[in-house]
Amino acid sequence: MRKSKKNNGNRVFFIGVGGISMSALAKLTKHGGNVVAGSDAQNSHIVESLKTQFKVFVGHNEKNIKAFKPNLVVYSGAINTNNVELKYAIEHNIPTMERSKFLGFMCKNYKNVIAISGTHGKTTTTAMITEIFLKSGLNPTAHIGGEVKNLDGNLVLGGTDFFITEACEYKKSFEQIFSTLGVVTNIECDHMDCYFNIEDLKNSFAKFLNQAKCCLVNNSCDVISNIKTKKIFTFGKNGNFRAENLKNKNGCYSFDCYFNNDYLANFKLNVMGKYNVQNALIAIGVAKIFGISTNVIYDALIGFNGVKRRNENLGKVNGTVVFADYCHHPTEIVDSIENFSKIYKKILCVFQPHTYSRTKTLINDFVVAFKKTKKLIIFKTYAAREEYVLEGSETELFKRVKHKNKQLILDENNLISEIKNQAQNFDCILILGAGDMYDIAKSNLKFD
Repeated sequence: MRKSKKNNGNRVFFIGVGGISMSALAKLTKHGGNVVAGSDAQNSHIVESLKTQFKVFVGHNEKNIKAFKPNLVVYSGAINTNNVELKYAIEHNIPTMERSKFLGFMCKNYKNVIAISGTHGKTTTTAMITEIFLKSGLNPTAHIGGEVKNLDGNLVLGGTDFFITEACEYKKSFEQIFSTLGVVTNIECDHMDCYFNIEDLKNSFAKFLNQAKCCLVNNSCDVISNIKTKKIFTFGKNGNFRAENLKNKNGCYSFDCYFNNDYLANFKLNVMGKYNVQNALIAIGVAKIFGISTNVIYDALIGFNGVKRRNENLGKVNGTVVFADYCHHPTEIVDSIENFSKIYKKILCVFQPHTYSRTKTLINDFVVAFKKTKKLIIFKTYAAREEYVLEGSETELFKRVKHKNKQLILDENNLISEIKNQAQNFDCILILGAGDMYDIAKSNLKFD
């Protein structure tokens, strides 16, 4: 929704506005000249930030809808159909729209839509692309699924020529996006609470790509054969865009980049992790497809400082450095631990599982993912939208995980005490997971 005489009177209410995507969409909607309000189940630093821009209710109550009198209610995919605000809106014939459909609707306001999907790396890749486009002077608008350090937020308010957005596969939400360029970073088994099987997941990715005018895809993805889009670029081994001669310095990589047979440059990254080479390679590919110069890309990537909760250095506890990483899928966990184990020999890993369904589906991969850590602490599962499932619980994971030095902690205070008491026995503490463990650590650990 953009500002015009036709829509200037729109009053849009966001249920679940504290979510990273919803918060950006709410701000973007307000920027378009609409009156905005929202609600969230609990307070957070995002909610507190939003309160400075428009009315935000903490807690869901039909009185919130009554008081605001919206003519559109947008709700997060995590919102239950029994939500009192959503029910009130439906019962009183107030138009409603799920977040993914609203995002797809917003995309129509832009000349070029660049949509980044995939199981891993979406947020960092989207952030890299955004910073390159900003550096080039193309004035993009960007909707990012994390708080980017250099941008101090998850939203860039720019022009209407370019809209850069994450395209999440949860509940097939990315199928609502028709893009100029569709990107797939990778495809792995995840969100199986929303898909019948891995083939159903792959078919959904293929549909997303077939709705794009052009696509950039991981060369190892077997969905390529199902893409009908005429313009297909690939990245990775034997792809159109390739990274070669990787060199590691303190966890950060440099690499030579090629487009087909043409050498582009030796790019250097200041963010840790070998996986960020692929993220950067995708960003380079997107930029070159839109004609951005190699020099601009180089300057943007060397100045890229990452996204909060992605290999974020929180400080030290009793002299031991603490990092937080958002990884919550076995592949991401293995990659993160591999990255840090090249620098630190004695790692204390604190892991909070994210949703029972993911743990249950991928438990055989989870139980072997922590081998390179000195000690593993498993914290209580962040349930998000789900009800308790024993087979996917933190207790079941703890029982099955293959680690000689493991500990299960279900109480927040006990966890903080244990981290403080054990910190000096390790040279690195890794806090992994996409739940509230990050906020718990930041609020309760006193960093040196």
